[in-house]
Amino acid sequence: MESRIISCVGEKGGVGKSTLNCMLATNLVLLYGKSVVLIDMDDPQYSLYKKRLRETNAEISDDGQEIPYPVETASVENLRFIIKKYYGNVDYIIVDFPGSINREMVTGLYFIEHVFIPFSHDELEVDSTTVFYNTLRNNYLGDEKAALRSVHVFFNRYEKVKKNKFAKLRKLINGADINIMDSVVLDRTIYKEEYRSTIYPIPKNRENGEKEIKQFFDEIIEISK
Repeated sequence: MESRIISCVGEKGGVGKSTLNCMLATNLVLLYGKSVVLIDMDDPQYSLYKKRLRETNAEISDDGQEIPYPVETASVENLRFIIKKYYGNVDYIIVDFPGSINREMVTGLYFIEHVFIPFSHDELEVDSTTVFYNTLRNNYLGDEKAALRSVHVFFNRYEKVKKNKFAKLRKLINGADINIMDSVVLDRTIYKEEYRSTIYPIPKNRENGEKEIKQFFDEIIEISK
C-alpha cells in the first residue's frame, strides 16, 4: 500500500485548518472507504485528539459506534516514529499542525508530501498566504531532505454573494504562478457545529453539489495520487 502524507496547514491560527483536517480524515474513511490515521501535532493543546476522546466517551459508549480511524498525538521528537508505524499500512496520513510557524511546523513539514493552504479574500490573509506558499515552494520543494511534492492554496470561507471578488482574486493568483485549487470550501457554520467530527461523516445526501465540500475532497484525492 502506498501511503500519502497530506495536511491542510496555515501560517496562523483561525484559518480553519484543524476543522478541515478532521472533516477530511473522517470522510475519507466513511464516505470514500480509505484507511487513514490523523496525527495531531498541535503540542501541547492536542485539540483534535481531545475531541476524539470526548466523542468516544459521549457517543461510542452510548450507541456502539465503531472508531473509524486512529488519532495519534505527536511531537518533534516522535513524529518520524509515528509516521513509520503507519506508512504502508494506511492510504492517508493526515497531519494537523499548530496555528503558527514554530518548531513543530518547520520540522514536521519535511514529512508532508502534499500541502493545502486555506485562505479567504481578506487582503492581509492573501499577503501572508502568498509569503507562506513561496516559503514552502522555495525551501521545501527543492530540498532533497523534504518529502514535499506539491503545494496548493484554496479558498476557504468562500461566499457565493462575493463570487466576483473571489473571481478577481483567483485571476491575480493564477497570474502570480501560484497553484490554486478549482474547488472551494464555503463559509458555513455547519462545518464546525455538526460536520467537524472524528466519528460521523457528512450525510450522503448533503454537500455534494456544485461548490460543495465533497468536490474539495475529490480534488485532494486527485492531487495526491
